[in-house]
Amino acid sequence: MLHDPAEIAQRVTRMVDSGKVVAVDGSTINVRVESVCAHGDSPGAVQIASAVREQLLADGIELTAFV
Repeated sequence: MLHDPAEIAQRVTRMVDSGKVVAVDGSTINVRVESVCAHGDSPGAVQIASAVREQLLADGIELTAFV
């Protein structure tokens, strides 16, 4: 489990941008990202969510609300 907001933000941005995520065993998995979930009961959840949002926006990734 990751705890560093900056590291999490970079991983999420990379996942959204490339459509790939690195699994715990080191393999690469293709994904289509439509949403990102931050568990509110995790320590640092607010800081993590804020870091992810800021990084996505800084990288030019559009954020939209669910309809």
